[in-house]
Amino acid sequence: MNDTTDAAGILAPLWRRKWVILAVALLVAAGTYLYYKGQTPVYEASTQLYLGSGSEQQNALSTSSSSKGAFSGRSLADQVGIINSPIIAQPVRKKLHVEGDIAGAKGKVKAQAAGTSDFITIKTEASTVRGAEALANGFAKTYILRQHLNYQRALRAAIANTHAQLRRLEAAPSKGKHASAGADTIQIVNLNSKLNQLESQLSVNGVQQVAPAKANPLPLSPKPKSNAIFGFVLGFALACIAVFILSRTDRRQRNLSAVEHTFQTQVLTAIPEVKRPITDVDGVRGPARSLVEPMRRLYTALQIAEAPVAGAPAVEQERPGQRRRVILFLSAEAGDGKSTVIANLARVQSESGERVVVVEADFRRPVQARLLGVEGSRGLADVLGGRLTTAEAMQQAAGPERQAQVAEVGDGASASTLVAAASAGTLSVLIGGDEGSASPPALLGGEAMGELLRTLPEEYDHVLIDAPPPLEVSDVMPLLPKVDAIVIVARVGHTRDVAADRLMELLSRTPTASVLGVVVNCVQRKDLERSGFAWVSTGRRQGPKRRRR
Repeated sequence: MNDTTDAAGILAPLWRRKWVILAVALLVAAGTYLYYKGQTPVYEASTQLYLGSGSEQQNALSTSSSSKGAFSGRSLADQVGIINSPIIAQPVRKKLHVEGDIAGAKGKVKAQAAGTSDFITIKTEASTVRGAEALANGFAKTYILRQHLNYQRALRAAIANTHAQLRRLEAAPSKGKHASAGADTIQIVNLNSKLNQLESQLSVNGVQQVAPAKANPLPLSPKPKSNAIFGFVLGFALACIAVFILSRTDRRQRNLSAVEHTFQTQVLTAIPEVKRPITDVDGVRGPARSLVEPMRRLYTALQIAEAPVAGAPAVEQERPGQRRRVILFLSAEAGDGKSTVIANLARVQSESGERVVVVEADFRRPVQARLLGVEGSRGLADVLGGRLTTAEAMQQAAGPERQAQVAEVGDGASASTLVAAASAGTLSVLIGGDEGSASPPALLGGEAMGELLRTLPEEYDHVLIDAPPPLEVSDVMPLLPKVDAIVIVARVGHTRDVAADRLMELLSRTPTASVLGVVVNCVQRKDLERSGFAWVSTGRRQGPKRRRR
């Protein structure tokens, strides 16, 4: 994977996983909606108290020493504190609980004032509209009643005190002095005036509620739709971040250009991603129809490769068109699709009239018997161990090149014989065989294997060797200098950069045949088109045709 910081490098991994990101965002949105949908709704109500008339009342008491500390000495913040205190809350909640309004009794209350305004706002929250309204109105009425009772108590005390002063003045004997009598008369008049003023204040209401509390019919919370939208945005953002971080920490090769950059060699062919790379048509196994053209491209690329044959004399190396019959296929890691590529290439070569043999040099995980549809009890391990000859272990893979021909017999009966088509090739398989070989490197590095590699090119046009990854096991190491050429198979989205780098480092430090190029497996269609490889799907593979009688 290229370490790019441009917009394309950032958006590419996000676009590849766009459906995963969308699915995560939708799941978060759905989960958020369901969670808040099940929550108890909360409704809000509010009311206002006007303290201006209460202040005017206190002015009437300001001349009385008994009224000190009732209201005039308290600031607006003190009144807010009284409303928020248990002095008001306890009787209100107790009353609501007795009336059966549990939602109101358990609600929240908060009183607040703005600056030096004479208004106090009471806001309440409850699980029902009625509960929120009842709680706000209850706090307002209880506070008003408390203030009114305190004011009435102070007012009546001031009236009683004024009456007592009048009685003392009226009961006092006159001393006959004109000045003193005049002063008493003026004081009596003032006390009577004050008494009339105090008695007139008894009918004043004091603190007032501006309007009864009204709750918003829409709940304050939860809001499932709004919360779901927020959850979708949050889930989408988190999924994008997670995908971007994973793309930076995941060191697997993600496209054709990354593979070509890592291996520093030509791309022989790019194979599109398919669910079933090998199909079975009329008992004949072969490449899926979308893989036929990439396999033909690989076949052609191997034919026109210009690298010299390893080990050939200098005179032969200079000859144009020198064929490389023995080709070793390697991969950096298991699971790159190397064995499948070999099976499909062998099928395409044989259908082109070539004589092909597949040698499975993997004794640990042999799969060619299953891929090519042959019996898997005997193979290369038996040949190298001297238990069977090459001819005895070699098997023929069924294919369209061997057709049934029906001939007429004199008495009207018919007989079926197998004949080879004039232009058809053959596909032979030498499977791995013994999975429990004690020392695979010893078998592959022995003289028997060298002799086999010298004799097979005399009988076959192509010898394709399927070997295990050299980074995983050392079995293939003896074969590296004995073959004519090496082809590397990499798989997009699977082969790691570190494994690819180590494989190329191994090949550069070890005496090996020349590397012809890399076959890139499981490439997405858009990546194929972007890299110049046309995506071509041929018609459905046809099974062998039978000649009509």
